[in-house]
Amino acid sequence: MEVTRAILLRRYRFSENSLVVVWLTEGHGKVKTAVRSATKQGSPFAGRLELFTKAEIAFKEPKSGDLHLLCEVEVEGDPALPSTYATILCASYFAELCDLFTETMHPVPEIYALLERAWGFLRKQAPSKRGMEHFETEMARLLGIHDPSIPAVHSLSSVAHKLPITRSLLLEHLVKTS
Repeated sequence: MEVTRAILLRRYRFSENSLVVVWLTEGHGKVKTAVRSATKQGSPFAGRLELFTKAEIAFKEPKSGDLHLLCEVEVEGDPALPSTYATILCASYFAELCDLFTETMHPVPEIYALLERAWGFLRKQAPSKRGMEHFETEMARLLGIHDPSIPAVHSLSSVAHKLPITRSLLLEHLVKTS
C-alpha cells in the first residue's frame, strides 16, 4: 500500500455506486483511484471526496492497468476554498491544467507544490487575471517550455493544442467583474 499527500483534481462515475477519483500526489504524480461504494449511504468516504480536497491518501497498486484502489482518505485541516463562482472556476482551471500536463504515476513535486500554493492564494483572495497568468507562467517554466518573450498561455497551448474551456470562462468573468 502506498501513502502520500494528494489534491483531488477530478472525479467521475465508474458505476452506480463507484467513482474514479483523479489525484495529484506529492510522491507519485497523477494517480487515478477507484472508490467502490463511494456514493452509498454510510460510505467511509462520504464527504471526503470533494473537488480540490487536500488529503493524505492510501491506495493499492493495480495488478494491471492504471486504476488503483483507494483505501483511505484523511482530509487535511486546511479550510475549503471559498465557494464563489470565480474561485471555483479558477480552481477548476488550475486543476485541469495539472491534469492535462501530468502523467500517471510520474512524480512532479514541483507542480504539486505550485497547485498547493495556488490553493493557499485562492483561500486568501479572489482570483485575478494576474494570478491566473502567474500560474500559467510557473506551469510553463516547470514544464521547461517557458519562453519569456511570449505569454505563457501560448507556450502551454502550443504543447496541449487546446487549453481547457474554463480558461476563457474565467477570463471573461474576471474582465466583467473588474
